[in-house]
Amino acid sequence: MGRLRIVLVAAALAMPLAAPPSRAATPPAGAVSKGVTYLANLPELRSAISLNFIGNTMFASTVTGIFSYDVRDPAAPKLLGSLPQYIWENEDVDVDARRHLLFLSRDPRGFTTPATTAFPYGAVQVIDVSDPGLMRQLSMPLLPSGHTTTCVDSCNYTWTAGPAAAATQPKDWGGRPVYALDMRDPRNPRQCPHPIAADLNDGHTDYTHDVQVDSRGVAWVSGSGAVKGYWVTGIHRNAQTGKRQRATGCDPVPYAGGGTDLGTLKGRGGVMHNSLRPSYLKDVVLATEEVTGTSDCKGAGHLAAYDIANTYGGAGFRSTPSKKFRMTLLGTWTPEKQVGAKACDSAHYFTDRGDGLLAAAFYSQGTRFLDVRDPRHITQVGFYRPDDANTWASYWRPGGYVFVADFTRGVDILKVGAVSNTPVTAPALARRFQPNGPSAQLGWLCQVPKDLAKLP
Repeated sequence: MGRLRIVLVAAALAMPLAAPPSRAATPPAGAVSKGVTYLANLPELRSAISLNFIGNTMFASTVTGIFSYDVRDPAAPKLLGSLPQYIWENEDVDVDARRHLLFLSRDPRGFTTPATTAFPYGAVQVIDVSDPGLMRQLSMPLLPSGHTTTCVDSCNYTWTAGPAAAATQPKDWGGRPVYALDMRDPRNPRQCPHPIAADLNDGHTDYTHDVQVDSRGVAWVSGSGAVKGYWVTGIHRNAQTGKRQRATGCDPVPYAGGGTDLGTLKGRGGVMHNSLRPSYLKDVVLATEEVTGTSDCKGAGHLAAYDIANTYGGAGFRSTPSKKFRMTLLGTWTPEKQVGAKACDSAHYFTDRGDGLLAAAFYSQGTRFLDVRDPRHITQVGFYRPDDANTWASYWRPGGYVFVADFTRGVDILKVGAVSNTPVTAPALARRFQPNGPSAQLGWLCQVPKDLAKLP
């Protein structure tokens, strides 16, 4: 759930659409630890929200559209194509590498002006990216949800979560559950008959935010007050009922997970945002709590680790307000008093290198490289924090590269070696040239050059 600030969005929409990437080897002003090498910046991707990859092709989802790049040489990405449109929010863009499809989640706030979650519909735009230079939409089914869309069961189905409840939905809902689409025919997706995780928060329908799929194919739903996993294929014991049943993307089988005291809209003003069940840690789920709008370290969103060993019996799925079940919290991490940090800010998306080293986004506090092999003692081992950071997600790539989606800066590309929790010196922050402004008729939805003579 990104920070929807009109000023930020307006500034983002003023980005130059065809500016060449900066090739400066010198890192931006801020704090960069040893072992982290700055390679390149793509400023034309300002308002970058999320990234995904098919082979050596990067797809960037921004407020102004979808952009594709050849990143065979990470230090010199080449623009391949674009699909311009206003997008909110598509916070975790997903792709089907086998069928060369991209799934764009259109939030209800992406349909109206002014933006409002009262609008009853979101949508999933199914885009053919087999030719990254000529991306084209195949279908756009409406759904009662729309914020993040995730492939489950190898993209035979998609699950779409969030945001807050619509004016047309039950008044006791704290947010929208997950709604699924059968994507076996991407030109004609079919909505599944009933919502998923509709009892997420102690049996109550609340804000589901995102879904991540672990190495065993279990889909983990994160949202207000809980992180819970579901089988989507095969025959399994239903943790909630104790009965064996066949799992599908439309009818998943409850597996494990449960409630949290972090990431509650009513208690903390935020949600459990995204999660990971790493294969190298037994009975552990890592999860982000997003709470924005504060630099107070206790109030800002934490990165958390939970023990799920006692959840396989289904206690988390039977939790009620009068008889609550909570997963055991093993440890948390924030940038408080950490090397390279100026203050605290909320945790956001993270990715795992596969060996216990996370690249974790913390908005104004940039990317933090965290060793989570001991989940009770999460340790920072490196960092990348530009002074103008507004980092939403950081993505590990083969070869030790990290691609950083930053709403203010665009996309930064790093090479990470033997990281050290020691800063290196960076130059003073240079002011960026901004050539575009809003159209007098259409505002920021149509950019116009401020002064053609000043364009670089």
